[in-house]
Amino acid sequence: MESTQRSNGNPKVTRLARSLLHTCCYGGLFLFALPVLAQTPAGYTDEQAAQGETQYEEQCAECHGYNLEGFGFVPSLSGNFFSRRWGDKAVTELATSLQRMPPTQPGGLGEQTYSQILAFLLQRNGVEAGTTSLPVALADLEGLTIPAQPLTPTALNPRDPSYDTNGPLVPVSRLDNLTLVSDAMLMNPPEDDWLIWRRTHENLGHSPLDQINRENVADLEIAWTWSLPSGANMMTPLVHDGVLFAYSNGDVVQAFDAASGDLLWSYQRELPLGVPPSSKKGVAIYEDKIIVPTSDVHLLALEAKTGRIIWDHEINTNGETDFQIKSAPMVVKGKAIIGMTGQTTVAGGNFIVSIDLDSGEEDWRFYTIARPDEPGGNTWNNLSLDERTGGSVWNPGSYDPELNLLYFGPAPTYDTNSLRVLSDAAGVTADALYTNSTIALNADTGELVWHFQHMRNDQLDHDWAYERQIINLPFEGVMRKAIVTGGKEAIFEAVDAATGEYLFSMDLDMQNVISEIDPRSGEKSLSQQAIPEPGQSLDGLSLNGICPDALGARNMQSSSYNPATGILYIPMQDTCINNLTGERWQKYPDPSTNGLWGMVKAVNLATREVEWTERQFAPPASGNLTTDSGLLFSGSVDRYFRAVDQTDGSVLWQQRLDNAPSSYPITYRVDGKQYVAVATNSGSFLANNMERRAGINNPPSGATLWVFALPSGQ
Repeated sequence: MESTQRSNGNPKVTRLARSLLHTCCYGGLFLFALPVLAQTPAGYTDEQAAQGETQYEEQCAECHGYNLEGFGFVPSLSGNFFSRRWGDKAVTELATSLQRMPPTQPGGLGEQTYSQILAFLLQRNGVEAGTTSLPVALADLEGLTIPAQPLTPTALNPRDPSYDTNGPLVPVSRLDNLTLVSDAMLMNPPEDDWLIWRRTHENLGHSPLDQINRENVADLEIAWTWSLPSGANMMTPLVHDGVLFAYSNGDVVQAFDAASGDLLWSYQRELPLGVPPSSKKGVAIYEDKIIVPTSDVHLLALEAKTGRIIWDHEINTNGETDFQIKSAPMVVKGKAIIGMTGQTTVAGGNFIVSIDLDSGEEDWRFYTIARPDEPGGNTWNNLSLDERTGGSVWNPGSYDPELNLLYFGPAPTYDTNSLRVLSDAAGVTADALYTNSTIALNADTGELVWHFQHMRNDQLDHDWAYERQIINLPFEGVMRKAIVTGGKEAIFEAVDAATGEYLFSMDLDMQNVISEIDPRSGEKSLSQQAIPEPGQSLDGLSLNGICPDALGARNMQSSSYNPATGILYIPMQDTCINNLTGERWQKYPDPSTNGLWGMVKAVNLATREVEWTERQFAPPASGNLTTDSGLLFSGSVDRYFRAVDQTDGSVLWQQRLDNAPSSYPITYRVDGKQYVAVATNSGSFLANNMERRAGINNPPSGATLWVFALPSGQ
């Protein structure tokens, strides 16, 4: 039902009131009364909040959203998330957090602007205005608190559809012949299936299928589509024995006939009040189970044939509520292994956890932030454990069965300023292990075997948090099993898979922050203009700007590697920031490429040479997918999904979709017929920001699973 109640004629308060009104729930009517709006002891004025709204839209909305909704790891600044985090807390805590923003200019907006933005946030979160402005100086805010607002039942809105079918829908289906997925099958997946995030534990993003090829791909047509729950979604579908398993926004798992698109069963996680759904890269499959990470940080095992729950494990976060899961589980030797993503500061840092798939109980965990008094603990500038932040794990790891090693890439710290003034304590550094490192863990115990830090003390949020690919490469006349990965600077590096020994780096010339790389150690020297002084914002570091910006020359869109050709295909974007105007620009402005922000680079890993570069208007949105038939599939933020020729990047086929394909495409075969699938959605943090900067207007909602195949008879 919709209320016509007004709140003092203030449209902002009226919108808030509508969001808090009573709502219905399945099985009965539950009334949630409009809360009494509390007032801070000192209050704020409507004029101050109006000024804050203007400042917020100029300074904050690009990352946190114009409706304060947040994107990806950027937290929401309204509703239940705000109430749970800041309710009944000191105003000074929120004010201090605000003054760390924006990341490129911490503390640089001025006390008055921060006070205005603070007033706007209070207004948008139900705190009534008064006749006295909030104090401007941080010290004058002492003693004031933020009134907590009642949580709203966002998870139980009758206008949202229920996706839970509570069991199989089709009496006779492909589910009847679904076989168990063994450890051996995960180590060597059948050609027809797609069982793992990037198909194999080497994370290559490559398929041996070749029915769809360069000669016939122009005939590719829609086989079937399915409307998904609207919202952000980084889904990688899985396919086994002709059944496709999809994981969508709102924690919805669905099983389809992968050839016809018929829905076989559906399961929806009922999230606790105040827990928003978060986008994740997918589920895992093992034996008769679908392994599901949830937005409330649980790991579930569902029956693959029915969608019914086998067990539900709540991951212990030691009372911290800012954790999310953005990854998909990887399954190794009967264990589901997955990393945590901390929204902001989480005491003790992020971690990787292993869950036994028979019992559903935790087996081991590894903390990605080195603990004091443990190896690497002296690399955090003498900070206490509670002051150490970051180390988020955004992607599934890779696994080598011969070495029994798992490989992950923890992200940078969230608080860079605390690492700028170096401690004078003996033996202490500010390297901040194990951020921006490749870490190798024993798969049985979770113990650290080796690490290699690609970038120490990262002050620019230039993550090295992406896929680790296991590739056999020639190096100095000898074949080496290497871990290959690249950071936001589009520098790709190889280290020995067994020892972590540094092998080589490839700088793809998209950055200007690293001036030199030691060819023996991989140690990097920074350009002087890229080194902030204590308290200095990044805004004044260089008149020519920083390349790349915080979104990176490469990001969550994964590269793909064709082992038959030795070519790595890297989705990239040309992203720099002019610090005088804030405008986006290319590193090498050129009239012939002006406005072509997206690109793919094909790199020969044996010669370390770029074979070709193909530019396009829109930055990439999806991961790359290669096949044995010489095709490369990828999607961009302008809603196009394409097949290009691996030899030169020329477009052979393209289809415009209903939204950006901010996900990971797959290919599979059922009854001898090859299919290609990709999911669209309302975008990830990366895709949404790329859309804004490229001036692309995509639908604000909507998501679809698209499946393509050749016409019958081909």
